Amino acid sequence: MTAAIRVLHTEWSSGWGGQEIRILAEMKAFRERGIHMQIACRKESRIAAAAAEAGFRVDHLPFAGRLDPATVFGLRRLARECECNIIHTHSSKDSWCGALAGKLGGIKVIRSRHLSSEVKPGLNARLVYDWLPDAVISSGRHIRDHLVDNCHCDPERHYSVPAGADHHRFSPEVDTNAVRALLAGREQGKYVIGIVAVLRSWKGHRVLLEACALLAKDLPDFILFIVGDGPLREHLPLWADELGIGERVVFAGHRDDVPACMKVMSVCVLPSLKNEATSQVMPQAMLVGTPVICSSAGGLTEVVHDGVTGRVVPPGDAAALATALRACLTEPEKSAAMARQAREHALAHLSFDKQIDDTLAVYRRVLES
Repeated sequence: MTAAIRVLHTEWSSGWGGQEIRILAEMKAFRERGIHMQIACRKESRIAAAAAEAGFRVDHLPFAGRLDPATVFGLRRLARECECNIIHTHSSKDSWCGALAGKLGGIKVIRSRHLSSEVKPGLNARLVYDWLPDAVISSGRHIRDHLVDNCHCDPERHYSVPAGADHHRFSPEVDTNAVRALLAGREQGKYVIGIVAVLRSWKGHRVLLEACALLAKDLPDFILFIVGDGPLREHLPLWADELGIGERVVFAGHRDDVPACMKVMSVCVLPSLKNEATSQVMPQAMLVGTPVICSSAGGLTEVVHDGVTGRVVPPGDAAALATALRACLTEPEKSAAMARQAREHALAHLSFDKQIDDTLAVYRRVLES
């Protein structure tokens, strides 16, 4: 019989994006199933405040380096003190510290790999993704296969668990009144092209602006609705003005009503340039019933099947993205049919419940090994 599962998460990152949102969402879901969850992170990190607000035990450690003794022994002490039998790590520095703490304390270690950026084969890759952890959870088959095939990691200890979306929250019946009020009065508002993403360079906002500038030449009846915050928040308005489309761009910043934002969009776009796993945004938009367009970066094609559940374009290709946007907006029946099929696919394969079930299965296998 498997021992009661008690998990100590670790996170070095101080930012707030899809990775941190996924960690906290999983912690909440497992708590609802009666499984103990807590986290160790840096004091100044966004997830420290968010996890504390959600009622989890949060411990602050320095994570000063990948071999930081204070953090390694601090994690071992925490795991023993709280009787945690799994240390679940998520970023580079905390994964080294967490793995060493696990080895020193006889505690199982699971490493998550959230990004699709290339891992160079060699000793470092084998240490981090094969020898130190007891299992590795990748956010998509693309990432998992890269670690197994290119870095020669043990396939028996590598699992693909794509990000899922909550079909109760992301529903076609979501109330959109507040978001429609925000967009009211826009002269070019027949169509709403939208993006929900942290404002980082590799998310492809610049490419989307360039594509919209091309689109405006022959299809002017649209606005661009940008939802999210991040390092590029001061640059994007300047780029939009340079491209001559500043008056048709709405910068909404961070919003908690993401389902409503997605529902008002004529199309939800994720034109990532690199690093993308399977994305939380695409399944969310698919469940809401909004047509989607994404790039082929990372594992996005595991989620969106070109011409079936949405449209896929090459990363960084503004002209191809403009063509896909034009087709999506001017072929409404075809776009609606793909959106219906996308929702069915997301309900069957990309639900948050499935994500939690699959992660729980990894926890159990590791404890039984």
